[in-house]
Amino acid sequence: MNANFVIMGLPASGKTTFLAALWHLIESQETDCRLTMDGYRGDLVYLRLISTAWRTFKEVPRTSQVGNTDVVIYLKDRESGARGTALFPDLAGETFELQVEERKCRPEFIEQAIADDGVLFFVNANLKEDGLTINELNARIPEAEQDADHADGAQHEAAQPIQTPEWQPKYAPAQVKIVQLLSDFLRAPFTSRRRRLALMISAWDLARDQHLTPDAWLAVNMPLVDQFLRSNPELFEHRVYGLSAQGVKLDDDDAVEEIADITPSKRIQIVGKDIDANEHDLTRPLVWLMSTAV
Repeated sequence: MNANFVIMGLPASGKTTFLAALWHLIESQETDCRLTMDGYRGDLVYLRLISTAWRTFKEVPRTSQVGNTDVVIYLKDRESGARGTALFPDLAGETFELQVEERKCRPEFIEQAIADDGVLFFVNANLKEDGLTINELNARIPEAEQDADHADGAQHEAAQPIQTPEWQPKYAPAQVKIVQLLSDFLRAPFTSRRRRLALMISAWDLARDQHLTPDAWLAVNMPLVDQFLRSNPELFEHRVYGLSAQGVKLDDDDAVEEIADITPSKRIQIVGKDIDANEHDLTRPLVWLMSTAV
């Protein structure tokens, strides 16, 4: 039996960086890696482009910057012999965002999702908007607009009122969009069934100072996603992982210089269930997804 899994995530969630690090890891064999490559389908030039950028501390170009690129990697577990197919669909994160906003989905992705056994879903730990309170949002309203709301109308008869933009789905918090994307799997045109879901919290180095496990981080920072998954165990068997594929912030020159001499594969940091401390093998979540094939 061959396990198939699809990779998903909103814009800038870490999908392409993961693919770049994964390609380098399984091709270079610099460190112990549970999975080995059993073949691939896709643009080799693109794969080498993003893996070289990752390896040399350059910003990995996102899918939307280089054009949609369909990549399929066939994997084999060295220990169990299980085989798996990782599909990186030719969809930029913006496409998943539009699925939420416009309620439309490409037929090709529907076909791919119907055939999958699991999902590798990426979430960025660098949350910027999800935690804002109503007061913090109100504070962002331009002063002129606030003045127009509270000023004496008699003194400002000639002033033209400033219109507040109407709320649109694109303004929804990331965790609302994530729950919507996962909920879409439960109804047509998708096939509703129990799936394995590996939730990858990328840029984990930014969350490390919180001293939380990945599960605890999700409960604290994305409670809606956490509650949705815990409330639907019959639909999603999930695990949460923290992943720093780069191992360092690229704009921190001192930090980059400090680890520049480290073997690239050993820069990878991953935490989660059944993963040892100081683990560098980012294929571990894929091993868990592939274990359905054993």
